[in-house]
Amino acid sequence: MIDVTAIVLHARWLNDNRMVFWGEQKGRRLHVDDWMPMLFAWHEKSYYGTFIEQDDDQNVYVSAVDAFHLFTGHPRFFLKQDNWSAEAQDMITHARELDVSLQERQVKPSFESWKKGEWKWEIEATGKELSHWLNTAIDELALEEPERLDADSAFFDRFPFQHLLEKNTLYENLSEESWLVKLGWKKDEKPFDVLLELQEPEEDDRYWKLDVLLEDKESSIQFDWTGAAEDLPEEWQPFKHRIAEDLSFAGTLVSFLQKKDGSFKTKLTENEAWDFLNEKSQWLEEGGFKILLPSWWEALKDLQPDLKAKVKSSTGGYAPSFLGLDSIVQFDWKVSTGDIELSEEEFLKLVDSRRRLVKIKGKWFKLDPAFIREVRQVMKSVNRKGLQLKDILEQHLMQPVKDGNEEEPSMLRYVNIELNTDLAKMVEQLSEVKEIPIQPTAPGFRGSLRDYQKTGSSWLQFLRKFGLGGCLADDMGLGKTIQTIDYLLQTRKDNEEGGFPALLICPTSVIGNWQKELQHFSPDLNVFLHYGSSRIRGEPFIKSIQGADVVLTSYTTAQLDEEDFQHVLWDAIILDEAQNIKNSFTKQSRSIRRLSGRHKIALTGTPVENRLLELWAIFDFLNPGYLGSEAAFRKRFVLPVEREHDNSRLKQLQSLVQPFLLRRTKQDPHVQLNLPEKQEIKEYVHLTAEQASLYERMIQDTFQQLEQEGGMKRRGLILALLGKLKQVCDHPVLYLKEEKKNRLEERSNKFSKLVELLEAIREKGERCLIFTQFLFMGNLIQDYIANRWNEEVLFLHGGVPKVKRDEMIEKFQDGKHSVFVLSLKAGGTGLNLTEANHVIHFDRWWNPAVENQATDRAHRIGQKRFVTVHKMITLGTLEERIDEMLESKKELSEKVITSENWITELSTQELRELFVLRKEWVEKE
Repeated sequence: MIDVTAIVLHARWLNDNRMVFWGEQKGRRLHVDDWMPMLFAWHEKSYYGTFIEQDDDQNVYVSAVDAFHLFTGHPRFFLKQDNWSAEAQDMITHARELDVSLQERQVKPSFESWKKGEWKWEIEATGKELSHWLNTAIDELALEEPERLDADSAFFDRFPFQHLLEKNTLYENLSEESWLVKLGWKKDEKPFDVLLELQEPEEDDRYWKLDVLLEDKESSIQFDWTGAAEDLPEEWQPFKHRIAEDLSFAGTLVSFLQKKDGSFKTKLTENEAWDFLNEKSQWLEEGGFKILLPSWWEALKDLQPDLKAKVKSSTGGYAPSFLGLDSIVQFDWKVSTGDIELSEEEFLKLVDSRRRLVKIKGKWFKLDPAFIREVRQVMKSVNRKGLQLKDILEQHLMQPVKDGNEEEPSMLRYVNIELNTDLAKMVEQLSEVKEIPIQPTAPGFRGSLRDYQKTGSSWLQFLRKFGLGGCLADDMGLGKTIQTIDYLLQTRKDNEEGGFPALLICPTSVIGNWQKELQHFSPDLNVFLHYGSSRIRGEPFIKSIQGADVVLTSYTTAQLDEEDFQHVLWDAIILDEAQNIKNSFTKQSRSIRRLSGRHKIALTGTPVENRLLELWAIFDFLNPGYLGSEAAFRKRFVLPVEREHDNSRLKQLQSLVQPFLLRRTKQDPHVQLNLPEKQEIKEYVHLTAEQASLYERMIQDTFQQLEQEGGMKRRGLILALLGKLKQVCDHPVLYLKEEKKNRLEERSNKFSKLVELLEAIREKGERCLIFTQFLFMGNLIQDYIANRWNEEVLFLHGGVPKVKRDEMIEKFQDGKHSVFVLSLKAGGTGLNLTEANHVIHFDRWWNPAVENQATDRAHRIGQKRFVTVHKMITLGTLEERIDEMLESKKELSEKVITSENWITELSTQELRELFVLRKEWVEKE
């Protein structure tokens, strides 16, 4: 129980204009719950303390005005004087003194501080200035509770005045009384206001007129001031000296309004009129004058002149072959305001004449010096590098985000690019796939294409026409292969006059699949396989591919033979499973991105697996430079989206890549696959006592190290722990790497459940795929099934040679095997395994896109049976926790797909909550 009488509350004013409070008892810091309710139980504004800012050190923070209310208004019976530290008691005393002064209307601005360039308040009776925090409190009161200050309403209309302090010397000749009137603190007793009206010059006159008017405060009737005091109404006569005083003050505020003899200037040059319109009229308004400006200025002042680049019309249509994003577009400069438009020549002529305000065709046109400097710099920059197609696309596809996060903001942000008819049509077609003309299936294609597949092939051909790379990112199983084959047949005629063939690069595991698909759907295409130890290298390679339509190779081979490949300008370069170049820093990714092709295509169901930088790597291959440098992309998109969850940046990126990324899913209504249904079942199992013991010991050992480590070492520890915990959840034998593999079903309920599922699948005469990320586990499952049912089991992993892989796939598809074990990485992409109608994920991969890819080996075009997907989850472990988290964040993971790397960024406490074993789910011995 907390002894209220022993609580000591501390308060301190911070440099960031906040007051911090904390509580102690006998030198020990107290939790906020032990003392904060006594301070804020009466404070309705903060909802009785609910919305008060707190930190982990048991501090609370409030504004200056809230601290003032707290010191002057909290119920005294809650807290006594002894409950406050000496520093806090001093603050309370000063706050209560100020509260009394406010009630007595004794607080006013300090003229002496103003003359020193400072804004402060003082107590009128004593001239005593307030401390920093009380000054801040009064500033806030002036905005929140103006009725507590004895000021005229005009004061609050113009407060705060800090922006006027830089001009404080202009007020030094005023009396304090006049200064308070100018601020609006005291009401101006004269019956009229002084108005200054600026009028544009007559037709043949080059001077602007500045008339002095007097306006009756009651009737608003205006009189021209001629300088003759006798012309004033009788009741105004006592205030005639105020007119001269005001005009003298105007001359002090705006020096060019005062002639050498001290009289007021009523004729202004164009530059003076420009200065008056843009800035000095505002100074005068802040000094208490009324200003009348030409009616057209209100519309013109905020109407920034528009710099336009009007794309020239092309003859014969805007459709040159292989235009490319770096191609230079011809254009003319135009400058416009409203409906007035000047050519580059007309604009520069006005600039050279140093005009600021020009009347053209009866309308005024402003030439802001800052705008002129900007325009000249933009013109110089753009003329130097030329206007490129990628500049045009970025401006028309993406809305700017003004957050200061650009590495080097483009000069083109100032330019409005106007498209000609043909280019506008091309941009529209890029933005809307349905606007692209659909081509019939290519002659020589053996088979039929669905409507969406014809769209995909036509889209690739459309991009080729303009030399733009594209990523076909359809869901797994929607036929990216046959859409690409149709594209190859359609574009073969472009290459009939002795050019080089298309280069198709794919993972080793699917080379055989591509060979068979090309042979089946396009037997007329001449396919050259460049793979294996006996492949042709050097100069003979160039000769050997002459006459081929397609060169088929693997990623590894393309990297090894980069020098040979670089000597060729390929008709097209096509990357299947393009996520293989996702890590931009790897030698494989860099070597493939350096290859030259007339057109580039990426095929992948997951353009983003882990991080947005993977998308950059693919686009750097497709359209180099389009998304900027890697460093610029990281600053512009990766950090805002992945770290700050900036939705506007994500939308910007989507709008930039959308024209070059075509993605259809099996759920899209226009796809109309008529696939059999798919059901996902989560198979929950308990840990055995042995697994639980290993699991707990591992967590305790690792968390002791985590408390002492940071940076990359900490991340490494977390990822290592993650891998080990997954192994324990699978089977103790996997984690302990035991040579003797006995009692397998007893020691792991997950393994026992797998055997149960396999028995049910075998009884029905059905087939299944089993995915695991561990080679040891795959071998364990393979050996167990072979021994139990005397059946050969296929196991595809990264170490299986290509010929053997092709043979395995063919055997399974021919119905010679009922179980196919696959490692997630080697068998998760590019394979057609539609003879299986069960998919078992023995251990979970925390990237849902990767799991879905693996599932789609069976659930794809060609599948005729209901597909059941079994996801095995160990209760009470991180497997269950992460599954829950993925379900709750499913929408986010679909936007920016993440992998287990996100786990390394969690705090130690969050990691404990994630990894800790819930013992109620552990099987008792």
